[in-house]
Amino acid sequence: MLSKFGNEVLLHGPDALLPQNLNNEWLGILQKMAGYFLDTSYDLEECKKPEDVADPILSICVSAILRSQPADKTDISIEEMLENITIYSVSLIIEAVERESNIGIEQPTLEDILSWDRIIRMRRTNPKFVEALEKACILIIPEQASSSI
Repeated sequence: MLSKFGNEVLLHGPDALLPQNLNNEWLGILQKMAGYFLDTSYDLEECKKPEDVADPILSICVSAILRSQPADKTDISIEEMLENITIYSVSLIIEAVERESNIGIEQPTLEDILSWDRIIRMRRTNPKFVEALEKACILIIPEQASSSI
């Protein structure tokens, strides 16, 4: 599957990795990987951060996106990599929901795909989604930031 993904998606550059640019087949595959990663990394009963590396394809996606960023963003720790995989995973799930229900989300760019800010801004239009991310400890908004949103 990795070689097929490389030929069908990765060869087209980092823009091809944006969730809105994935075809339905690859979005579905990556969404399942993202769901599994989030399910195994986060627990509603206990707030914890991911400890294991995600699926290799999700890791490759995030690495390719990071390589398209300014040089100072490419040297990151394992914890930062796992956080970026979390954000990318949430973005994949958001895109899948958007395609099913047209909830009117802000489309990510290469510059903001790995930023919580875009997802936090969804509170204005989809507060229940952001609240669910907070409840699952996937998204932790500092008190001062949440009052200004």
